[in-house]
Amino acid sequence: MNLLLEEHLKKLNPTGIKWDDMTEEQKENLKRQWDQVVSVPRNMTCTCPRTFCENNHNCQFCITTHRSYGSLPDCLRIVDDKLSAEIPPEKRHNIHSHMNKNQNKAINREDYHNSIAAAVKQDPNAMEEGRKRAAIWHDLVRDPENTKCTCKKTDCRFHSNCTKCIALHRHFDGFPSCCESIHDNIACAILAYRAEQAEQAEP
Repeated sequence: MNLLLEEHLKKLNPTGIKWDDMTEEQKENLKRQWDQVVSVPRNMTCTCPRTFCENNHNCQFCITTHRSYGSLPDCLRIVDDKLSAEIPPEKRHNIHSHMNKNQNKAINREDYHNSIAAAVKQDPNAMEEGRKRAAIWHDLVRDPENTKCTCKKTDCRFHSNCTKCIALHRHFDGFPSCCESIHDNIACAILAYRAEQAEQAEP
């Protein structure tokens, strides 16, 4: 287990008691705290700027598509930014590298709508390429094997409820279990950067 994940789990469960060692009363108290998080409307809001995307507001399909490419949905990007704040952008783990590897270079994620319009003006085929890419993503989410919850904590009240699961983990600066491999990649990039800095600091 990497240090980032350990820190996240401590925030998720601040009691210091392992779940299996808790009494039923302690578990219920923790569950009530989690319920409070997902009962706040702003915590449940889709923050992705791609409002035209068919997966917008569909957390299950969205995270399935991104996870298949080893990427993170935009709603979890804020967590990556927070965890990787000490690292220059060019040295961070690129959470969108595989999903966007064939994307038109003119498309800017920070100004998505305007840059798409500019890209289409530059390249008449850009829109058709986008449709082909979307068709591949749609095929991914049509397969039940891809959309099923892979978390081993099947007794969790949020198991298979992607919206609440993502909202809860995001609130505590972490990622759902299905994205732990990406969490590991981010942690590796941070450790590599720290090691590099320590080596440069040596006399």
